Amino acid sequence: MSMSSQEQHEMVLETIHPSGAEEWYCPTCGRRFLMQWPPAYNKVILDPGDENAIHSGGRGSAQLSPAAETAEPAPLTEVDVQTLQPFIEWMERVNFDNLWQ
Repeated sequence: MSMSSQEQHEMVLETIHPSGAEEWYCPTCGRRFLMQWPPAYNKVILDPGDENAIHSGGRGSAQLSPAAETAEPAPLTEVDVQTLQPFIEWMERVNFDNLWQ
């Protein structure tokens, strides 16, 4: 099925949870998911609905589109690298090549 022949559904922002996660809902097919925006990007599908439809929607500057739904998490920022530095140093000291010998 080509993208031009796919149904287009409009997502509706239903709830913003105390964690900041947004719960989006499609009134047409019942698709429902939680979206956490960067820097801690995460999406959890609660109900897939019509997976063949193109879903879009938004509020203010936050716009959902097929690209937003499939976006990869943001790359590590400088703050994340600093936070992970002790773990990175530990991993560099571990001899993974001989781990199972």
